[in-house]
Amino acid sequence: MGFIRFDEIEKVEFDEKQYLKTGIKGLDEKICGFGLGQLIVLTGARAGGKTTLIGQITCNFIEQGYTGLLCSFEMSNPRLQRWLTVQALGKDNLTVRRMTTGTPISIPKSEKSEKAAVDWIGKRLLVYDNKTFNADEVASDIKKQVERNPQIKFIILDNLMKFDFSGRSDNKYDEQSRFVKRLQAYAQTQGICVILIAHPNKVKTIPRIEDVGGSGDIINTADTVIFVHRVTTDFKARAKEYFEWKETAAELRVDNLIEIVKDREFGDDNSFIGVYFEPIAKRFLNSKGENIQYSFTAPNYQTRILPTLTEIKDDDEQIPF
Repeated sequence: MGFIRFDEIEKVEFDEKQYLKTGIKGLDEKICGFGLGQLIVLTGARAGGKTTLIGQITCNFIEQGYTGLLCSFEMSNPRLQRWLTVQALGKDNLTVRRMTTGTPISIPKSEKSEKAAVDWIGKRLLVYDNKTFNADEVASDIKKQVERNPQIKFIILDNLMKFDFSGRSDNKYDEQSRFVKRLQAYAQTQGICVILIAHPNKVKTIPRIEDVGGSGDIINTADTVIFVHRVTTDFKARAKEYFEWKETAAELRVDNLIEIVKDREFGDDNSFIGVYFEPIAKRFLNSKGENIQYSFTAPNYQTRILPTLTEIKDDDEQIPF
């Protein structure tokens, strides 16, 4: 039956528990966090802070007890492990050493603290092995994991432009559009928060929503679109002209800006949240001096008994979204 009566629609009350808190206070206050059943698109210029934000929200989701999948096609898995471990430990559990070139590098203060962080993340996160970039194969592997692990509540894909759509059609943008629409439908039917990173095209001004690379359907399909900006000297000059901000604007006195450019649920499409960057722990801070400690660093921390995450290694038939 193609239609149902309006008064027969199941009533669903708004439930804040259906939103995963990002830990970025301004973002959580404006849009309540990232919703289960929604497709979130994160974008921003190169080196703008997308990786920092991805890692941080992963740690915050894990701290809240959520389980997820992370597919990183930008960063090798060993490097990803080092990055997430540093973010999880925080500056109190890190020390800084300098390479022979003088470049500072953050490392855990002890093997014990490093193992505690890796174990804490590992109990809630499965990372894709990156053996293929083929969109259908990745989609099939994700679906298998969700079927085997129904506790999964978030999936992060970094990034759309790395996916291989060969063998489908000659129009890459059409295939990206179909893939993103399937992602949104999958998020909705499974009640999972899907976070997709997409890069903007190269622009000479401030990247805007119409500059997001690929098909325009990416933005149209997404429930929420977030830009991450690094507040560099160049950004300040362009922002003052584009947004008509004054030199003293609060938006120009932070290290990074997280901009909400679309949010279907709350209608927010014009908010900037300022954050400060902590280079030692690779974290965004809500305020200078903020020093969040995750539960595994507490002296009386005890590992909770959690459902086992099942790693899929069989060769089942591919079942894309």
